[in-house]
Amino acid sequence: MRAMRSPSRLLTAGAVALLAVLIVAVALSHLASSPTAVAPSFLPSPSPVASGGASPTATPSASASVLPSGDTEATLLAIEQQVREIRGLPAPDIGPPQIISRDQLQDELRDKFAHDYPKARQRADNATLHALGLLTGDQDIATLQLRLLGQQVLGYYDETKRRMVVVTDAGLDPNAEITYAHEYTHALQDAAFKLSSLDLNAAGEDDRSLARQSLVEGDASVVMYQWAFAHLTPSELQGIAQTPIPDTGDVPPWMLQQLLFPYLAGSQFVTALGGGLGGDFAAVDRAFRNRPPASTEQVVHPEKYTANERPMRVRAPDPASALGADWRQVSSTTMGEALIQITLEGLGASGDTAAAAAGWGGDRLVVATGPDDGFALTWRLKWDSAADAREFADAYRSLDLPMSHRLVELADDEVLVVQASSEDVLDRVAEGVAGG
Repeated sequence: MRAMRSPSRLLTAGAVALLAVLIVAVALSHLASSPTAVAPSFLPSPSPVASGGASPTATPSASASVLPSGDTEATLLAIEQQVREIRGLPAPDIGPPQIISRDQLQDELRDKFAHDYPKARQRADNATLHALGLLTGDQDIATLQLRLLGQQVLGYYDETKRRMVVVTDAGLDPNAEITYAHEYTHALQDAAFKLSSLDLNAAGEDDRSLARQSLVEGDASVVMYQWAFAHLTPSELQGIAQTPIPDTGDVPPWMLQQLLFPYLAGSQFVTALGGGLGGDFAAVDRAFRNRPPASTEQVVHPEKYTANERPMRVRAPDPASALGADWRQVSSTTMGEALIQITLEGLGASGDTAAAAAGWGGDRLVVATGPDDGFALTWRLKWDSAADAREFADAYRSLDLPMSHRLVELADDEVLVVQASSEDVLDRVAEGVAGG
C-alpha cells in the first residue's frame, strides 16, 4: 500500500477545505460546550502570539478583515503578510498570486496528474492495493484520487513553478481565505527549507514519506488555524463549520483516513514540538532543517521522535523468487504504524486497531504479479515485544479477506503475512519464503 500519492499539490490542497470544516466544527463545538473550555490540544490558542514578534488580533471581530472583500489581490497579499507574522519566516520570491478559473484548474489538474503519476506507477499501486484487499473489483486508484478532488480545490501552491494559484470561480469567501493561509505556508516552507529535499515520494519509503508529509501539512494546518482564529470573525468561523461535507461518493473510507492523516496527526505532532503553543516554531524549523520524522510512529507518538526511536530495518522475502520466471515484483515498501492501522480498519478488523498497530518496530511489504491475474504478497513485521506481535496477529486473524491468506509466526516478536490469489500460490509462497 503506497501512502496516498500527491501527484501534485492539487491533491493535498483538495483536503484543506474538508479539514477546515471538520476541525473548526470540532473546535467551535468544544469551545461552546463550556465558557471556560480551551481548544483541543491539536488546535492553536484562539489568541496566538506570532513567532516573528508580532501579535495577531487576539479577539476576532468584524474589523479583522481590513481590506474590502472585492479587492481580491490586496486581500490575498494581506493574508500572506499575516501568515508570515505567525510563522516567522521571510517572504518567498514567488510574485503575486495567479488567478485562474475552475475550467483552467481542471486542465492543470489533468496535465499535472498525468505527468506526476505515470501509468506504470498507477498499475503498481493498483496491484498492491488489490493484493491487500483495500481495492476490490475494477476499482482504480487514480480514478478514486481524482474523484476525491472533485470541486474542492480553492487554491494551491505550485511547488514546481513556485507560484500561488487561486481559483476565482469559488469566490473569496472564508473557506478560500483559510485555504490560502494554509497553502501560502507551503510557499514559506519551500523557500526556507526546500520541500524537495524531504523526498516526499521516495520509492519504497511510504511510511517515511507519510511521516514527512505530516510535518509539512501539520505545520501548515497549525498556521492556518492560528490565522483563522486571529483574522476571521466568529460568524465566519461558524460558517466554515457549517459548510456541507463534500460528497466523496464511492471513495473507500480508508482513502479519506489516509488523506487526512498528515493534517490531523501532523497538527498534533507540530503542536507537541511547540508550534501553535504561543507560536514558537523553533523546534519545527529544526525538524525541517535537521531531523524530519523518520516514521509515522514518531508522528503518532511524539515522545518517540524526541527520543529518536528509529525504525528497525526489515527484509521481506520476494514472492516472485519463490514462484518462478513468470512472476515479477511490482512493489516493495514499508507500511509503518499509521498505514497498518488504516489498513486493519479498512479491512474490517475487530477490536482496537490503533492498539494493534502500536508497538511497531519495522516492516516490509512486497507484492508480485503473475499469469492469469495472479498475485502474491509477503509482509514481514517486527514488533517491540511479543505482546505487541500477538495484538497485531489477533487483529489480522479477525479479518474476513477475499483472498487466500496466512499468518506465520517467525519469532516471539516477528510475524510474516502471506496473501495470494489462490491456495496453490499461497502454499508455494509460504513454503518458499517462510524461512527467508
